[in-house]
Amino acid sequence: MTNFQIHQSWLAASSDRTELSQTMGMLSMKVGDIALTRNEDIWSQTVRDSVLTSAYPLALWFASSWWRLVFEPLPASGVRPSIDWRMAHELGAANHGFVWPQIMFVSDRETIQVFAVPSKGVIQQSVKYLNGLDAPASILLHDFQNQATNFVDSVISRLDALELTDTELKHLWNFVQQERSDPESAKYRSIEAAMGFDPDECPNNLMDLALCLDKRMGQASFSELSPVYGKLANGTPLTAIEDLEKTQGITCRPEIAHASLRAQDHSSLENERPWERGVSMAQYLRHEIGKPSSKLDSKTLYGLLGLTESQVEHYVPSKRQEVGVGVPKNQSELRIIPRKKHPVAKRFEFARFIGDYLSSDRLDNEWLTSTDLRTSRQKYQRAFAAEFLCPIHDLQNFLEDDYSETAIEDAAQHFEVSTETVTALLANNNLIPSATFERLTEARLPYQTGM
Repeated sequence: MTNFQIHQSWLAASSDRTELSQTMGMLSMKVGDIALTRNEDIWSQTVRDSVLTSAYPLALWFASSWWRLVFEPLPASGVRPSIDWRMAHELGAANHGFVWPQIMFVSDRETIQVFAVPSKGVIQQSVKYLNGLDAPASILLHDFQNQATNFVDSVISRLDALELTDTELKHLWNFVQQERSDPESAKYRSIEAAMGFDPDECPNNLMDLALCLDKRMGQASFSELSPVYGKLANGTPLTAIEDLEKTQGITCRPEIAHASLRAQDHSSLENERPWERGVSMAQYLRHEIGKPSSKLDSKTLYGLLGLTESQVEHYVPSKRQEVGVGVPKNQSELRIIPRKKHPVAKRFEFARFIGDYLSSDRLDNEWLTSTDLRTSRQKYQRAFAAEFLCPIHDLQNFLEDDYSETAIEDAAQHFEVSTETVTALLANNNLIPSATFERLTEARLPYQTGM
């Protein structure tokens, strides 16, 4: 993981008694060794790692965006975020007339992903930011919260010392801190934020339904579905989840040694990143079922969930679904409601269900969830499914150092996965340039900001 630091060196207090003027100073923000605030002052023609600005707008933005920064993920690939999503995640929303670096903070529920680009070459502003990130950096959620908290506290302390004690920032931050310290309030705000709402913006009847669903399907699973079916849902928010509960699906009785695999997961994988956990778990399961290498046939794949090829092949979703789920019927049975129709896509989806089953908590009656979001849980699933269906060492042996388009298509056909999966595996393992697979790298920014 990457270190994250925010620091403000205060300038001497001025005679102007406002929050903005009394918190002027040199602001620096670093991700690892990269100063994202490194800038060229156009007027003085100087280059520095810190920028002259007021800390108050940034602190106010952290406080007002707190719950959505920590709990709201990036929308699915191809879905352009709404204006209010961008206001909660893009640093430029701090505004107040200052020029801010183009930085975006997005939670995947384990880490904060930091995206950053330098200022555009033709930008007509007094400050030009010089640094960006070639790929998103991952900051542990706890570390991000600590740095942001310390920064906001330092701004409030500065104002208190100058006898500016009755500020919007102080009142808002006190409220946020009180809610953070109360488990029930914190849970309420996290659910609200995951659905895409600012504090107290969500209608009461919708929050009542959200709390009921959270209890029925497990908090972790509801947090995976609520961003899909929340504020920006097609139709009435959350009703699609209730519809899924009523869908017949395919009843199965998983035949995986769940307990032993769960123990292995906790003991050796807890410090790994989501995709690393996915690969490790796939390799472990391959070993456990006696198939450490070679192509995995569909009979074996579906059999791990207690299903036959015929059951899977003959099930067709009645309508287009944005997610796939597995609803527990009891401690030993699940009702799987898949969304994919193509045979290759079905194999990948059911492999994701297997990975999710191994990592979820059956004791809490938690649903399985497969979505297009980029949360840590979904990253783990995709990595698990790719390695489970197409082990990288087997893929290398098959390709024999031939990474041409034709060879990749042949490999995809052999392992019964998509060419996208093969390409992602090769790029993840540095066998082809990441630029060959742009969706994998999400270089710089995950969408065009137009800024």
